[in-house]
Amino acid sequence: MKYKNILWDWNGTILNDTPVAFEATNILLDRYNYPTITLDYYRDNVDTPIVNFYSKIFDLSKESMDTLDDEWCVLYNQLSRKIKLHNGVEELLEKLSEQGCHQAVLSAFKTEEITKFAEKFSVSHYFKSILGTDNIVMESKTLRGRKYMQDNYLVPDKTLYIGDTVHDFDTAQGLGVDCVLLSIGQQSPHLLKKCGTVVCDSVEELKEYILSR
Repeated sequence: MKYKNILWDWNGTILNDTPVAFEATNILLDRYNYPTITLDYYRDNVDTPIVNFYSKIFDLSKESMDTLDDEWCVLYNQLSRKIKLHNGVEELLEKLSEQGCHQAVLSAFKTEEITKFAEKFSVSHYFKSILGTDNIVMESKTLRGRKYMQDNYLVPDKTLYIGDTVHDFDTAQGLGVDCVLLSIGQQSPHLLKKCGTVVCDSVEELKEYILSR
């Protein structure tokens, strides 16, 4: 197998939380008397940073982005009991562990939240490290990833980054590593295929791709 190191995005990639993120967004829109959106619209327009997306569905000259973000997080947490792992993810993590892969999470989500979910679903032991955010001033995923790769002597051409958004592809480009995108997460296949990298439509397809390299 070509890859010795796997860097994972978390939300939408390992964690199947897009339905909850979408539901929380519509509750917030309704609360502030804005039209609700479809799941297709959400997946075609959600973006990083999130303000780029909110500017399309809220009037940010009237609403506080910080307030919207805080309220969305509360809603997400209230709905989080519905969240599960994507089908087949745990089995893939186990398979890659058996292959001796160095696996870590590189995410813009809060480290404590990732850790909480990883422990809840009993997958934390697969990861050498969880590189989430720990403070309000969020250092970019690329900078955190570079430092981690340097500190752990991860060779770029033996490293694969797995995500579910265009931003994940950009992160991989910044790290100088290969990237595979999953089309079952936050962003639609339509957006992901514009990146010109490998796009997998299921975790099973992802597994077959990695193990065949």
